[in-house]
Amino acid sequence: MAKITIPCLVGKTNKAGVTSWYWQPSKTLAAAGWRPVSLGKNMTVAMAAAQSRNEDVAKWKAGAMRPGGIERKDPAGTFGALIQRYRREVVNGKKPNGKDRLAEKTREAYETGLKRLEIWAGKHPIAYITPARVQTLRDANAKPVDKGGIGHSATYNMLKTLRQVMAFAERRDIIPKGSNPATNFELGAPAPRRTIWEADDDAAFTAAAYKLGMPNMALALELALYTAQREGDLIKMTEAQVTELNLHSESLREKLAGKDGKVMGWVLSQKKTSNDDYSVDMAIPLEPEIRSRVEAAIRTNRARDRAAEPQRLLTYVLVDDKTGLPWDKRGFIRAWTKILETAAEATKRPHMTDLVWHDLRRTRVVRLRRRSMPKEMIAAITGHSLQSINAMLKVYGPIDATITAAAIADSLDTPVKAKPADDAQEQSA
Repeated sequence: MAKITIPCLVGKTNKAGVTSWYWQPSKTLAAAGWRPVSLGKNMTVAMAAAQSRNEDVAKWKAGAMRPGGIERKDPAGTFGALIQRYRREVVNGKKPNGKDRLAEKTREAYETGLKRLEIWAGKHPIAYITPARVQTLRDANAKPVDKGGIGHSATYNMLKTLRQVMAFAERRDIIPKGSNPATNFELGAPAPRRTIWEADDDAAFTAAAYKLGMPNMALALELALYTAQREGDLIKMTEAQVTELNLHSESLREKLAGKDGKVMGWVLSQKKTSNDDYSVDMAIPLEPEIRSRVEAAIRTNRARDRAAEPQRLLTYVLVDDKTGLPWDKRGFIRAWTKILETAAEATKRPHMTDLVWHDLRRTRVVRLRRRSMPKEMIAAITGHSLQSINAMLKVYGPIDATITAAAIADSLDTPVKAKPADDAQEQSA
């Protein structure tokens, strides 16, 4: 009798001679998200289940379906297949030294545009992408959100991603050189965002966070304004990163030390996309009051971690107040948005719903400039290089009345005092 072989069907026999059957994906399928499936001990049932699973794989390869948790698979020659290759080789690719081509933050930015492009034309042949269709895509999306679009900035970033994907296709000889249909999509780059938080926004957010039972989010806001760091770094902040700093200046130690005489700080490393070996090692001292709030959060979170089953041995500073678990970025942003909406409704400050986390980084820079802090010292806080500090200030430092007033005051030879109103009237008479 001929032996029947079904792809991915594997039998494993134990010492008692009992065989259990499994659907075991190939290395390529496993990398795409397909997982092993236990099919039981009945060979006939297992064979039927394996064949059914293989039919699902065949449909997936043809682009007709995509089970939950499985990567998209578009037929060769489609725009979707091109995007998948671009994602694999560029966005998630590795450099010759084995390091990621792009930093996590940059990959996230690319992914947003790629997903929108897949929805738009993933199932179509690459030739479907023409300059005329690119312009149609632009016009449909560049409208404001309340008019059915995604806005100027999001559309620009999506089309810029499209241009890069098609340039990749040119380099790989998938399309002829010079045929990139998105070379000039005729949409100017959006103006740099210049929104900053005001003190009333800080207070409204904090009050809303406590009202919603999320005091940890109020601490997140305080740390963001204090450290000027990205949310991705802050939500990864752990107990181990809060450590004693050795400062060589006695005056600095006196200003920053707690009652125990120690200067504690947050130690982290900022990864940069532009250079394989370029990372910025940061050590940000925590002034005594904010240090006490950080340490209080650590104590609370550690106690909850140790009481969990199984125990959690790595304690984070910022956690979900309801679960005690560390945030993933999506959950953090959802909670952040909910607090902003609550704050806007409670204080009748509708503009708060338009505030985003990165505005806090800009706000910290502006507030430091208001204190006449030199740009080199601002860079030491934000983690920017001295080479990029001027560009950073141009983007993150909008013209501010306080800064302008300080510049005007410094330009005066002697202070000018307003004369009493009576004296002014007598002179005019």
